[in-house]
Amino acid sequence: MKSATPTDWKTEALPERRTTVRLERSFTAGEMDSIRRGLVPGQMEDKWFVFWRDDHLFFHRSWTGFCIYVVRFVSEGESFHMVEAEVNRDPAQYTQTDDSEDIQMISFLVDVLLLRRQSSFPTGDPSDKKRALKTWSQVGRAMFDQHPDDE
Repeated sequence: MKSATPTDWKTEALPERRTTVRLERSFTAGEMDSIRRGLVPGQMEDKWFVFWRDDHLFFHRSWTGFCIYVVRFVSEGESFHMVEAEVNRDPAQYTQTDDSEDIQMISFLVDVLLLRRQSSFPTGDPSDKKRALKTWSQVGRAMFDQHPDDE
């Protein structure tokens, strides 16, 4: 399976308006192989373009190319750790402003899009309808376990 590269999709650089959040999650070498492959959208319902470069995982919205997250990893022996992320705070590109929700969203996106694991959408909204709509807007058809790599 081919890994995503920065030239596989239209991308915009992370804007100057950004914040840094701390992350604390570890991965095995096998999980990192899947994470490093990234994700190239196959159709309009695929919401993210994700690629790996220089110990960083870049998350771009597929329709606009806007960079939303740049996640930094470090290796320690046989394990790998997400340690921090630069998060877009340009309101013209990304309206989220809650660091805690971004931390949860990064982990959710890694699980669903790259590790292909079932994961609960991180939202405080108890309404199933609103949760489903938010999940669709974030991961598209991946919420139904349909991925571009399956085509």
